[in-house]
Amino acid sequence: MTSLRPLPDVAGQTGMAGSQQPRALQHVGMGGIAARLLLEDGTRLPITVDVGVDLAARHRGIHMSRLYRLLDRLDDTPLGVETFHELGASLLDSQQGISERLELALHFDLPLRRPALLSEASGWRHYPVTLTLSGTLDALRTVLTISLDYSSTCPCSAALARHAMARDWRAWAEEHPDAARDPETLARWIEQDGSFPTPHSQRSRARIALVLEDSASLDFASRIGDFEDTLQTPVQTLVKRIDEQAFAERNGANLMFCEDAARRLGDCCDAQSGVSGYRIGITHAESLHAHDAVARIERNFEAR
Repeated sequence: MTSLRPLPDVAGQTGMAGSQQPRALQHVGMGGIAARLLLEDGTRLPITVDVGVDLAARHRGIHMSRLYRLLDRLDDTPLGVETFHELGASLLDSQQGISERLELALHFDLPLRRPALLSEASGWRHYPVTLTLSGTLDALRTVLTISLDYSSTCPCSAALARHAMARDWRAWAEEHPDAARDPETLARWIEQDGSFPTPHSQRSRARIALVLEDSASLDFASRIGDFEDTLQTPVQTLVKRIDEQAFAERNGANLMFCEDAARRLGDCCDAQSGVSGYRIGITHAESLHAHDAVARIERNFEAR
């Protein structure tokens, strides 16, 4: 039997990049790794992972395979803030002193069954979630980012629609003064003959990044529920006519500029447990204009 000769340590060779003293690098790692995530309720989800570390001067490369192997813990250990930090510490330790800073990001869609507003109908929603861990071993920061789609109705367009409806009713009432005194006549006119502009609504998105304290619970579903209850108009799945009517009424009762949505969600984040800071980005994809309306609100959030 022919014995195999040891392979050369390519990472340890010098001169390959034309320098005897390799410079330090701020980030080296892998992006888009396919993996699985175990949630605390036993659910496993497919995810993609980005992971990287810095690299001290005079070192050719990092121990990339060690990072990759350690990510298998995501499939074996239920995810929580504490276990996430433990994984981060292990990733840094695996580099044996050549790295001090970590950047780790998990990207996945959280499936949640959503009921209709009034009927027995329901369907699945997939919520984009990113969980990141960054910093040095003694100062790792966890940020949970959730994207939500909802409907927003412009207050200006609603005011214009009301103005047009009142104008047309006054004109009709002048021509039919006797009938106009009957409230039921007004109701029939609105249902059968009223013609007025429809307030414009648009599908809108909130991107909410929460800085979590070490003792915080992830509570993906609970946090999403709080945000949707705050906005009142999350997009629906399967609906029946009564649900569509209820959704229209919710839109009419929750007129929002992008500024209003940002402030509502900011108040919600202030009330959530285990949150030390946040950044909220709002996008209303306008149906009137060819551009978007955007807003941002933040507290104790510094990009790293």
